[in-house]
Amino acid sequence: RQLREEEMERLLVLLEARFRKMLAAQIEVYEKTQELDKAQENAPVHELEIAGGRLRRQEEPLVRQADQALMLLREDGTSTAFPEALRQARADMETIARRLGEVKTGLITQSLEEDVIAALEETLAALQQALADLREQQSNPQQGSGQPGEQQLVDRLAELRMIRSLQVRVNRRTERYGALIEGEQAYEEELIEALELLAEREARILEATHDLHTGENR
Repeated sequence: RQLREEEMERLLVLLEARFRKMLAAQIEVYEKTQELDKAQENAPVHELEIAGGRLRRQEEPLVRQADQALMLLREDGTSTAFPEALRQARADMETIARRLGEVKTGLITQSLEEDVIAALEETLAALQQALADLREQQSNPQQGSGQPGEQQLVDRLAELRMIRSLQVRVNRRTERYGALIEGEQAYEEELIEALELLAEREARILEATHDLHTGENR
């Protein structure tokens, strides 16, 4: 449903704060993952397991925070690309938490963390821009366009940019995993499963693109 301007502003403020918090937490986990990865050769196994478990417990709350943000986006119902981006980031968070618990801190885990950070940064920037635009419109009503009830949480250009970013991340990860399979890490059977999941994401991106062009919101 469409939100009145006052409701939209409250929602944008709430989402902006939530994504800012999630981003800071994910960056912290990423930095600690890099540190733990460097310690893999020298630290005792039990210390690595303790550290990995600690990082897993830091990552798991991000999944719940993503669920809460996704619920808000779904209740708003005016965005197509951003809920899909958050769904994908949430799935990556779950994978990150599992891998950290298994003390898998190498390229795959760190690349997942980098993709989540990128998704959160892009979403946060879009929300901040949407909030600035809304407040500018409120201070200069004559510059607004359309009826208040027709307003979207984020504009169409931001939606298109997010769709493009989702596609870029899928392409980049597909190339990265393909290189690992062909290289020394071909024994990593999980890469095959990861590539299958990327194919599913490709289909969801196409669906989101179709919904965006046809004006359907999920």
